Amino acid sequence: MLKKGTLFLTIALLVSNLSLGIPNDVYANEILPKNISDETIDVEVTFTDSEIKAISLEREEIITDITKQVQTNHTSLDEVVAESLKKTQQHTLIEGLNEELEMINIPTSNVTLDTNLDTETYEINDNLSVTFDDNFIIVDEWNESDEIESEEDVEPNFFSFIQNIFSSPVQAAGTSKIKNASNSRSIYDARATSWKLVTAYISAEFTYNGTTVTARRTGSYMKTENGGGVLIDIVDKKSEVQKPSSSRRVAYQEGTAIMGLTVKGHGLRLQERYLRVNVECNAKGMIKKDSILK
Repeated sequence: MLKKGTLFLTIALLVSNLSLGIPNDVYANEILPKNISDETIDVEVTFTDSEIKAISLEREEIITDITKQVQTNHTSLDEVVAESLKKTQQHTLIEGLNEELEMINIPTSNVTLDTNLDTETYEINDNLSVTFDDNFIIVDEWNESDEIESEEDVEPNFFSFIQNIFSSPVQAAGTSKIKNASNSRSIYDARATSWKLVTAYISAEFTYNGTTVTARRTGSYMKTENGGGVLIDIVDKKSEVQKPSSSRRVAYQEGTAIMGLTVKGHGLRLQERYLRVNVECNAKGMIKKDSILK
């Protein structure tokens, strides 16, 4: 499935063969050197038709390998993706980006890249999809449990008591159902192969009876792994259950990944990426999931 879209990329994730160094005492609000310029340098990377075809074939090779490993391998999804990226790399994409970057002097400002590549999403199975967006590889994993009986009614009150008197047996007190669901989104960098940038995860238990629904979070986090000379910090993390109405509950995890780095004493402008994962349920037990990256 193809969908058009272009993401701005920070040079911090693309510079290779450089001596990278980040002070150990750097904090999220201090990683940008004070002498950095506010100027933004926009670089457009245009791939030829033959290069675009080669990039698509390389992506399909990665998907084939991931699909095979998911079906036959019992290791974690992280290990499956990491192993696939080690074996099958996007050489055409990486070489094209490097050619453009070699023409740029190490700046003290924000550098963004704009390419003519389509975003490509592959559905591995009902619970797993992989999206290629320039040098980013986005992995979405989704799970939903079977419905089970609940021993307790959902938010019993006077109104629901009166309503249950006249409602069908399916909605009567003591006939509530329970489902568990989870949603996660992990962002990998094609250049770093096995290096995962950030993961957001949310899981929740929903109890519903046809009229109302409640929810409680059973797991939530947003975490990152720093490496390769790039510092990533997570700020403004938040997770809670939203209550749009008595018949709808939304559990979510959100946060902002801040990326920055110093190259040969020069600072590259920070890039911020907002990430959010949602899982929701209505009073009839219909569950939806959604993810946002911007």
